[in-house]
Amino acid sequence: MTDAGTVRFAWLARLLGRALSAYARLVAATCRISGPVTREQVVLAFWHEYNLVALIVAGRHRSDLRHASFSTQGFRGVVITTLLESSPGHVRVLPLPDQSDRAAARDFALRMATLARDGRSLVVTPDGPFGPYRVAKPGALIVARASGLPVQPWAMTVRPELRLGWRWDHQILPLPFCRIRVREGDLLRFADRERLASRLGELQNALDLVSGSTAATMPA
Repeated sequence: MTDAGTVRFAWLARLLGRALSAYARLVAATCRISGPVTREQVVLAFWHEYNLVALIVAGRHRSDLRHASFSTQGFRGVVITTLLESSPGHVRVLPLPDQSDRAAARDFALRMATLARDGRSLVVTPDGPFGPYRVAKPGALIVARASGLPVQPWAMTVRPELRLGWRWDHQILPLPFCRIRVREGDLLRFADRERLASRLGELQNALDLVSGSTAATMPA
């Protein structure tokens, strides 16, 4: 978890996180969800734009299951950590290390794997936390291989759709009483010590397929 004690205005970040959690609960209580929602222990993988929608879907259909995810450092990290830990789904949140620190990245993958052995599903956004938009990075595959869990590609359609166009990911903001349709791709499985470089394109294609578009069709 992000060390909120070292973050300026951490109290405000926690307040925003709790407000977002309350909003997600409101949407979850009023929306209509269709489509398959796996109940298996998996690595749930979806594009960063689906973050809030996926939280709502998991809150409705997987709230009795345990999950683990990650957040960035700083003010934003405190907001996201508070949001996840205040929401249904028993989410354990780990701080995301600097991407340039390979040793820390390996330690992070091992810590996520330990949480998987404890029975938690892992939640990752392959293009997060800062993009590029809908371009998969290998972190999801590393976590999947380390944990031994299959990757479940996820995507959601929301009607009516409202996107936050000022964000790099054009985050979808689901509204109360909206309709959410969940789409699941085929599971991707990884062998222990398997070389992952050749599988990154497979993950990219799976997420493009289930989301119905590619990075070239980013909303205007």
